[in-house]
Amino acid sequence: MVLDSRLATVVDAARSKKAFRIRLLDVKDIASFTDTFAFMSGGSDRQNRAIAEAVEDALKLTGERPISREGESNGNWILLDFGDLVLHIMDEETRRHYNLEGLWNTGRELELPAEIHPEA
Repeated sequence: MVLDSRLATVVDAARSKKAFRIRLLDVKDIASFTDTFAFMSGGSDRQNRAIAEAVEDALKLTGERPISREGESNGNWILLDFGDLVLHIMDEETRRHYNLEGLWNTGRELELPAEIHPEA
């Protein structure tokens, strides 16, 4: 299955800022408030902010803006809510502690596009 262009844009933008452990879960059949969760990690609050900014900027190019954005002041967990898509950008400690992926593990995991590594 090929990821739709919008989600591929999110993944590409996050990868451009070295986000890791990216996961996309389709939860439209089990959640009433969104269709897709995106989970990703950054190594610091600064990196988390850069990832969030890159994703937001990439989606702005398609005319989308988040409904809300939370957690920027602390930076260990930033949430971008686009309505049908909710992104969680967390440091690893926060991600392990809250284990949101475990709470939504009945969602369908979406396959990520392969990473493209340009030859040096």
